Amino acid sequence: MALKVLDQAIQVHCAAGISSKTALAHFWANAWTLRMTDGPDEVHLGTIAKFELRRARNISIMFAK
Repeated sequence: MALKVLDQAIQVHCAAGISSKTALAHFWANAWTLRMTDGPDEVHLGTIAKFELRRARNISIMFAK
């Protein structure tokens, strides 16, 4: 999400968006690096899916009683 927002901000500012006069290029580089070190999106989606399935199972058990 941060990269999408930064991409739009850079486009709005045209060439100034990637110059050293604004912090946008620096923010974009940091956001991209963090995204790479945080792991692939697929890993996060799998983690979320497992969490939600566990939560749904617990809710159905709770209502089955």
